[in-house]
Amino acid sequence: MIALLAIPLAVFSMQEGADSAIARRLAGRVAPQIASLVAELGTAAAASGLPVDPLIQKAIEGSAKGVPADRVAAALRLIALHLDTAAAALRDGGLPSDTLAIAAGEFAISAGLSGSDITALARTGANAAALTVGLRVAGTLAALGVPPAEDIGLVSVELRAGEPASDLLLLPANVQAEMAKGATAAQAAAGLARAAAAQARHGPPPGHGQGHPHPSRPPPPHP
Repeated sequence: MIALLAIPLAVFSMQEGADSAIARRLAGRVAPQIASLVAELGTAAAASGLPVDPLIQKAIEGSAKGVPADRVAAALRLIALHLDTAAAALRDGGLPSDTLAIAAGEFAISAGLSGSDITALARTGANAAALTVGLRVAGTLAALGVPPAEDIGLVSVELRAGEPASDLLLLPANVQAEMAKGATAAQAAAGLARAAAAQARHGPPPGHGQGHPHPSRPPPPHP
């Protein structure tokens, strides 16, 4: 009987600890009813292995901007739903639970992408760190107006090629540069994806990524 009681008592202790941590971060920064809702949603999220930070940040952001409490509450419930969707999508893509990747997936979904889009990126085979950056970039591209197909196509090409995070983070600026020349968001992303795919097939252009050639040795002196 003691062993059976130990499990619910441990769960209760963890929930109490999560409540206290959330309360400390929100103290004096949000209305009491919002703090209570974040504690409720956050405790449930933590128990499911989901990140709590997106909920806390949204509560603080909404309160700082003077958003009515009912709208903040609605946004918090939507974030909780998006976190669940992102976690399930990542599992479907073969990625074990990773709170940073889940938070990035929630950001991408909030920007307009779907769970199937998140799964598609997870199936590129990128590691959790690279995928987290890719999801953030995909969300930013969605916010710029890039349609999901072109968005996921571009980020997938870069992830499969194993491009460094610094290159992934340049994608939104590169898309904006093409849009400034007159391309639509979709055209810009599709063009960059084609260029990245061609480079992945044929390697970098001459003089790029191959290091500096060794200087030729001078001829030996004449005797």
